[in-house]
Amino acid sequence: MATSQLSYPDSDRGPQLAATYIAGCAIASIFVAMRLCARFSIAGVGIDDWCMLITWIVFLPLTVLVSVFSFKGGTRHLAYLAASPTQMTYILKLNWIAQPLCIFCLGSGKIAVAFLIIRLLNRASVWRRWSLYIASAWTLINTILMIVFTFVQCENPEALWDNEVRARTKCWNPKTQSSFSIYGATVHAMMDFFLAAVPISLVWGLKTDLRKRIALCVLLGCGSLTGICAAVKASTLVSLNARSDLTWETFSLFMWTGIEIILLIVCGSIPALKPIYALCMGRRSVNSSQRYAQGTGASTRKAISRRSYMRQNDEPSGFVLGMVKPSSAAVVSRASEDEIGLAISVESEKTGEGIQVTQTIDIEYREMEDRR
Repeated sequence: MATSQLSYPDSDRGPQLAATYIAGCAIASIFVAMRLCARFSIAGVGIDDWCMLITWIVFLPLTVLVSVFSFKGGTRHLAYLAASPTQMTYILKLNWIAQPLCIFCLGSGKIAVAFLIIRLLNRASVWRRWSLYIASAWTLINTILMIVFTFVQCENPEALWDNEVRARTKCWNPKTQSSFSIYGATVHAMMDFFLAAVPISLVWGLKTDLRKRIALCVLLGCGSLTGICAAVKASTLVSLNARSDLTWETFSLFMWTGIEIILLIVCGSIPALKPIYALCMGRRSVNSSQRYAQGTGASTRKAISRRSYMRQNDEPSGFVLGMVKPSSAAVVSRASEDEIGLAISVESEKTGEGIQVTQTIDIEYREMEDRR
């Protein structure tokens, strides 16, 4: 059919899609950089930080691919691209290559958020920690399967974007791949809402004022926004069953996926930025418990010897200091709450008592002058 006889206009939504990815990638870069600076400032870089860094690294080439095929007309109706078979094949190829990168970013980003919550919960709840481990494993398995199924649905993967190869290659029914993609997107949406609900269920039980509890719930529950994006994206996957107009139909898929990845990186990095906030407010916050948990060398033991924990007792003014060198003069500096303040003692969990918030206190040591 000639392009002039088509009933729908030749619209190009590529600039909108490219602008979303480019702007989102720039914002995500800022948050990842601040996150790493905050973690390195307290010597507390963990698995969650590396997972989020990997997510951002993969998001960079994804942004490049989406921008390239968007500016080359990759979001137009497929019938208008048929006038140039070579360009159409090239655009479809970029489209299919970008899809596994999207899936990887979503999976690794959600795993990073899960490990961040595990880190914040500390020893808060055994069942919460194990549920997060299981959910992360489930997400990892589904992510791998979705990536593998993208390319094994045809005996020759080139059949996905080359019509000539497709004519002589056996492929799955498109509905099979589409159904599994809907399942994977549903799992991602459930994971987002679960990651938002787990910390909120713990924070709401804190013995603190209502305003602080609401602030923490909003802070840790903002990941539910990515769940909304994942749910909307899952609804758009139904239109990919026929693949009759792939370039036009995947616009919504890439748009909602890009927004989901951007929100995942930004919302997943906000809770890790407290050291930067403390620095901007003129405070120095050091998370000694993380150094103690992650380090084993002599330098770590030295750092531990220069820090002391204080645990809040029933009375507000009651603190217990320990591990202070008697041969040095200790000057107590300003105390700061440990990260989010979700650390809970094992004893309180077993006895069903209230949550005990662990705090850290910075100790500056001055060597005693030699007595004359």
